[in-house]
Amino acid sequence: MPTELLHLISALPAKAFTGASHLGLAVASDLDEPGWHELIGRLAQLAQTTQGSRQTLTAWLGDVLAHERAPRRGQIAQCASVAGLDPGTLRNAKLVCRRIPMSRRHDALTWSHHCEIALAFSVPEEIEKWLGLAEKEGLPTAELRQRIRHHLAESRSDAHSGVSTVPFRLMRDLRTAARTAEQLRGVWRRWPASTAELALTEIQGLTGFIDAIRKRSADYHAPTGNRSFGPCDPSVN
Repeated sequence: MPTELLHLISALPAKAFTGASHLGLAVASDLDEPGWHELIGRLAQLAQTTQGSRQTLTAWLGDVLAHERAPRRGQIAQCASVAGLDPGTLRNAKLVCRRIPMSRRHDALTWSHHCEIALAFSVPEEIEKWLGLAEKEGLPTAELRQRIRHHLAESRSDAHSGVSTVPFRLMRDLRTAARTAEQLRGVWRRWPASTAELALTEIQGLTGFIDAIRKRSADYHAPTGNRSFGPCDPSVN
């Protein structure tokens, strides 16, 4: 274990934790509230006075803040003030520690790797997949961030591609067009033949759609033996 890490460990109350690494602090399960306040105070002071272990101390603070005995209100802002850290940094650290328990952290990766993944994903299986990928490919943090952003952008694009919502949008537009035509019935009934012919040209695609839908409906209501199924029919393998 590195000397600097041993120095940090020696500065903590021994009964407050059961293990430590550069990625986290295993807080004692029976730690009471006074013990929690003592531990968080020591860590905050270390974060303010120690120069080379900022990531480790941030991870440790995250574990202590995520502990079940942690007070519910005000602890992050107060701790951040003492430690000289941004409250957002500690909020993120707390979230990372909740999403990735110490037993599931990868020693071959940095705390920054864990933050990139845990802040992007909440499902344990997804988190483990990305941790394994980052370790296996030896991804630098910046490249991991780019890969995650690209993955999330593709996921959002797939979710909003409209494949599942197209039928609903089409139905909505058809209802709107039908209501408009009905409301203006008195207008188009008085159109001269030339205007009617022009209108037919404009809605040629729509009339083709109506003919195809009418045939599909007739096929559906026909006796089973006479039905014709197209490639989009769910019953066709």
